[in-house]
Amino acid sequence: MRRVLLLVAIATAVVAAAVIAYTDPTVPHDFSPSDCTRCHYSVQNNPKLLTAPVTRLCKSCHRQSIRASSHPVDVRPDKVKVPDDLPLRNEMITCITCHDIHSEDRLVFGIKSYFLRRPTSDMKFFCISCHQESRTQPGHSDLLDTAHMGSRYRVTEPGDPIDPMSLQCISCHDGTIGSGSEYTLGEGEWEHQSGAHPIGVHYRTALMRNDALAPVEMLDSRLRFFAGKIGCGTCHDTYSPLSAKLIMGNEESKLCRSCHFRK
Repeated sequence: MRRVLLLVAIATAVVAAAVIAYTDPTVPHDFSPSDCTRCHYSVQNNPKLLTAPVTRLCKSCHRQSIRASSHPVDVRPDKVKVPDDLPLRNEMITCITCHDIHSEDRLVFGIKSYFLRRPTSDMKFFCISCHQESRTQPGHSDLLDTAHMGSRYRVTEPGDPIDPMSLQCISCHDGTIGSGSEYTLGEGEWEHQSGAHPIGVHYRTALMRNDALAPVEMLDSRLRFFAGKIGCGTCHDTYSPLSAKLIMGNEESKLCRSCHFRK
């Protein structure tokens, strides 16, 4: 009897989640027939013929998320083998390589699907679809055991939260929070071997305090800011092939001098 009741409860929860998702007007990608022409020339005749490149279409709604911390797009996968069920477009990785925007936005029990082409609640499991890391080709996860060396991040202004990308970086690399952290860290300083660097500080604010910094108009376009703030992603990119995952080489302090041009 208990088993029957449990099965009934589970079935009820699944149906309820489905009903909520179907009736919720805020369900992502709940396109109406009139929306089709925003991306497709003709759904009936050739649905793969789009009105603009995939990245441009996705950016029309997701500009900030694509710029801030997303996987590289419009690149050829020279170093990984992409499975056939993760389609390339013109032999390049695009947003729709990993995401099917017309799929369901929720998995069972209401878990977000993120429109992934291989539905899973474990992003690491999805990533290894392409990124099979090994000791002959060490990847990011192979280096994590060297990151837990005690606290290297010092909060100086707890009332001003840092960006989500920096929080993710620090949650592993600081060694005091844990990768599953739900903490909210404030503005602070990350201790590099060469010295402390601010995180969560507005660049324009720092510029007013330090005339040795380069004006915003002179900054390299590869430097990224998060709502105007400095973050880990300003200088680092988890997908970069360069040493320390830097966004550019730092020979003769090239990266550092992009901002500290009078140092």
